[in-house]
Amino acid sequence: MTPRTFGLGALAAAALAVAVAFPVFAGGYYVRLATGIFMFGALASAWNLIGGYTGYPDFGGAAFLGIGAYTTGILMLRAHLPFAAALLAGGALAVLAAVGMGTLLLRLRGHYFAIATLGFMLVLRQVAANLPITGGGSGMNLPIASAFTPFYYWMLGTVVLGALGGAIFPRSRAGYAIAAIRENQDAAQVLGIEPLPYKILAYASNALLFGAVGGIYAYWFTFIDPPTVFNIDFSIQAVVMTLLGGPGTALGPVAGAIILKILDTILTNISLFLHNVFFGALVCLLIIFAPRGLAEVLRRRGGIVRAIRAELEDSRV
Repeated sequence: MTPRTFGLGALAAAALAVAVAFPVFAGGYYVRLATGIFMFGALASAWNLIGGYTGYPDFGGAAFLGIGAYTTGILMLRAHLPFAAALLAGGALAVLAAVGMGTLLLRLRGHYFAIATLGFMLVLRQVAANLPITGGGSGMNLPIASAFTPFYYWMLGTVVLGALGGAIFPRSRAGYAIAAIRENQDAAQVLGIEPLPYKILAYASNALLFGAVGGIYAYWFTFIDPPTVFNIDFSIQAVVMTLLGGPGTALGPVAGAIILKILDTILTNISLFLHNVFFGALVCLLIIFAPRGLAEVLRRRGGIVRAIRAELEDSRV
């Protein structure tokens, strides 16, 4: 283990210890704010598995969030299952849906895949809006939890799971195969790597985290309807947070979620107009100056200013 790796591990462990103790000394408002940050950190870490490591631009991640939310809600409300069992079932069903749809969608590439995943999510939203068991367009009310703090720890556990997945995945055999597929799928096939099973593995891992977040979200807010959970905004924010922090890194998506949600809270309180302008401008700046995120910028010698200057020179600006 290199000193740098050891230092990062120690820093992550210290941050986790602080996060576990946070509800003890923080007020209710800040615990709820942190819970939202963990939620989007988990979504960004999930998207990173398919979009960052695998290179497939998925815009339909909210499909699995909705599956997890509705499965958890239906099992708690209709079957009277405890939350933990319903949540596990929601994650499992999201994985099954990813395996089934991934077999078809992952044969596509680039923008064709992106549009197909978005269409998949919209189809599920219409289905949920017309099924009696989901409450149709009127939505569904879940039982009210006796305390809020458990949601904080459920979301914390999910984001830790996503970060661990991001750390272990690229160092596994599947991760090496995925890297080869991402760089040149045809060359990977020549080497004997069958792309589809590995891509389905990444897609299903992404779905598991989205489904888990959906189940926690449903019980947290106690009410869900199709436009709320099958919402492309979840997918878009996960993409932007991953791009900001650094796609293809373990902690980059989590860092991006922390930075963006704090800025989101501050700017929303100041001006909704500034909030919208900021996010639009941020996407443009990321694409121009830091296509690999802040993680890549910080790794460069000379710091952020020199990195930006280098990007300007490369772009002949």
